[in-house]
Amino acid sequence: MTLDDSVHGMRLRVMQRAEAVGNVSEVCRELGISRTLFYRWRKRFERYGVDGVHPRRPGARRGLPVQVPAEIERLVLSVAISTATWGCGRIAAYLTRTWRLRMAPSTVQRVLRRAGLATRRARLTVLEQQAARTAGLLTERTRQRLWRARYGRTRHVEASEPGELVCLDTFYIGKLKGVGKVWQITACDAAGSYGVAALLPTHTAADAATFLRDVLVPLFRRAGWPLRRVLTFRRRYFTGRAALERSLAGFMRYYNDERPHQGYRLRGRSPSALVWGAVKA
Repeated sequence: MTLDDSVHGMRLRVMQRAEAVGNVSEVCRELGISRTLFYRWRKRFERYGVDGVHPRRPGARRGLPVQVPAEIERLVLSVAISTATWGCGRIAAYLTRTWRLRMAPSTVQRVLRRAGLATRRARLTVLEQQAARTAGLLTERTRQRLWRARYGRTRHVEASEPGELVCLDTFYIGKLKGVGKVWQITACDAAGSYGVAALLPTHTAADAATFLRDVLVPLFRRAGWPLRRVLTFRRRYFTGRAALERSLAGFMRYYNDERPHQGYRLRGRSPSALVWGAVKA
């Protein structure tokens, strides 16, 4: 007879004794057990019969994590590479918001680790290699982050209030059929991370000056902040103006209104997205 069998027999005798005496409290005092424990045994006995009072087996050990389906893993890797500087928490939030896919940051990290992309440096390296194989469309900001990840140097731009320093950058989108050459000019406030973008049919100093004079300066003036300093420093292809405008407006809406912000914000005193300078056909 095993120990489990002995315990099982004792519990059955307790049930029989209580039924014979008709007084649960007296039987519990006699056998040195609590009434709570007795009623727990009796409940299992009434629900499952004789086997219900058999000692429970210890729970199984926790096994390996559930394997992420291959198609989900490919999606996670594609998002991680295209947004190489994001952390696992931000990637998980993006998957939930955009793809309705709930995944814990630890699961995202496990997927990246299996693919050898657990670090920001590894993801930036893959992103640079992919950009070199396609058309070399790598944003200047990503290039700078890749350079810092490789050589360990850091350059930081900061400001204490809106308008103190605005970063300005332009890049060539491409030559669209029926539209012509298209450039994008983007301004980002260093204090509040508020962004303003526009599409330009040409890329000249006069265009940049017009953007500053007609868009940025009035925008900050309306918000109550003087524009003091300006610091000057791609990846998607489009085949039509409408798609380009929608993509730009959607990104600016996400950048200004949906993503987490810190510090000052201009939202509420100015439009959430501004597309200026309509592309001439």
